[in-house]
Amino acid sequence: MKMKRFEMTGVIPRPEWWLVRPDEIETVCRSTVKGKCTQEAVTPAGFPVLRVIYGDYPQTGNPVNWSSALGTGTPEIFGRQKDEPQTVLMAAGIHGCEIEGVILLLNLISLLEKGVDLRGKPRPELVEGASHYRLVLFPCVNMDGRAISPDHRLHADLDECRRAGGGWWKDGTTIRWPKMKEFFPLPLDQVGYPGGYPNSEGYNIQHDASPGNIRTEEARAILRAAEEKCADLFLNFHSHPVSPDSIACGPQIYAGPANIAVGKELAKRCNRALTALDYPFDEKAEIEVTASFNLNTAVQFCCGAPAITFEIAGRDNTGFDRILETGYLWLETIFEYGQEKPFCDRAGRKKAEFNS
Repeated sequence: MKMKRFEMTGVIPRPEWWLVRPDEIETVCRSTVKGKCTQEAVTPAGFPVLRVIYGDYPQTGNPVNWSSALGTGTPEIFGRQKDEPQTVLMAAGIHGCEIEGVILLLNLISLLEKGVDLRGKPRPELVEGASHYRLVLFPCVNMDGRAISPDHRLHADLDECRRAGGGWWKDGTTIRWPKMKEFFPLPLDQVGYPGGYPNSEGYNIQHDASPGNIRTEEARAILRAAEEKCADLFLNFHSHPVSPDSIACGPQIYAGPANIAVGKELAKRCNRALTALDYPFDEKAEIEVTASFNLNTAVQFCCGAPAITFEIAGRDNTGFDRILETGYLWLETIFEYGQEKPFCDRAGRKKAEFNS
């Protein structure tokens, strides 16, 4: 890429295990033995979009897409059958400046490969929980944005974080969120620096979700995996520099009643779990259902699965370890839930649900 990597001023050095640069991400993914790493796309700047799968198995359900399965009145013909494991699809780094989900999935890979994470620490309860599922991992979707973004945002200035993520116009004015969403793609000829939010063609991959007109190979890779692997749950890891709080977000109104119910319960459980790290939690607070339409929505249209967006506090100045362990708690909570009941009960998803 022609753009140089944005360097934060006054931040502490990253620890040795914080491997978030494109070459480091690729090394971790391509070094897997227990997992299967495949290249699912190439970014506009020439980086690989890598997928790592654990616990893969051949599909035994009908060769039908989710839309057609719903039309039969027996939607359970799509996806896993009998005692086959549930499939959890995870993506991080859809915005390349958002590092925290990337480091979570790379550490999960290390745990599944070696029994210890990149710090050399075991997390046996997480490894055991993961063993019950087929995991389809995209550790860094937007490698273009990752290549020009800082390694981390701990102790960073908020305005500098905004410029690193959103970039700036040619007159030097910061491209602020959500102003950046007024363009698809970002008009790069008017930009001094694009930030790590979009890919190198200016596309915000999170909003590359219009059926029939998907613009990026990165989004296509996610949607293809959702359908081919019949995902039962989609976890979409993001982060932000504004608040000290990390949060599991509520579901979308377009998800349908069953997925809304699952999404709300999972979000509440995940947010409650973070009290172990002294995050605030209000048991009485309602989980908001949003009217957002984005990649989560498109994934749900591909496979019928609930989808959850996680927002990790990127400027969590308590340290790198707390950022990682925030993600660990979320994953453990989700894996525990899935042992209690299915994420996506397709047998109960009759067409009438969507007509009620």
